[in-house]
Amino acid sequence: MTILLGVLAGIIFLSYSFYFYKIMLGKPEDFELELLKSLADWMVGRGTKSRSDLWTLYFVAIILEIFYFILVFTIIKHPVLLGVTGFFVGIEVIHMAFVARSFSRFFSGKIVLKELFNWKMERISGLAFFTHSFLLLVCLIFF
Repeated sequence: MTILLGVLAGIIFLSYSFYFYKIMLGKPEDFELELLKSLADWMVGRGTKSRSDLWTLYFVAIILEIFYFILVFTIIKHPVLLGVTGFFVGIEVIHMAFVARSFSRFFSGKIVLKELFNWKMERISGLAFFTHSFLLLVCLIFF
């Protein structure tokens, strides 16, 4: 289980590294615009199926996050990291609620694609995931 947690943390760390770098440079907008363009292209290519695919992706992300956090709370005994994890769980609950609300509003025609993501919240979540995965890897390697 510890190896699985390490692999998940490593994947998260690598996945968010570029976004973290862009945020630290103060220039995440170019990357975010590229993500939005890619999403638009994908949605056009998928057509009406993109709605169910996007909701499926959302629920898979929730399941993966729950699994990740359960592994952390099961394996990690370091009280500071557990406290940080608890705080991060709260951030992610809020983040995923924002995403669900945006998806609902988007698919009901109340907002346009460029308003789909709250980029400030996405940056907070990205920074939190990057930082947490880094701290977790340090904890797994050295403690």
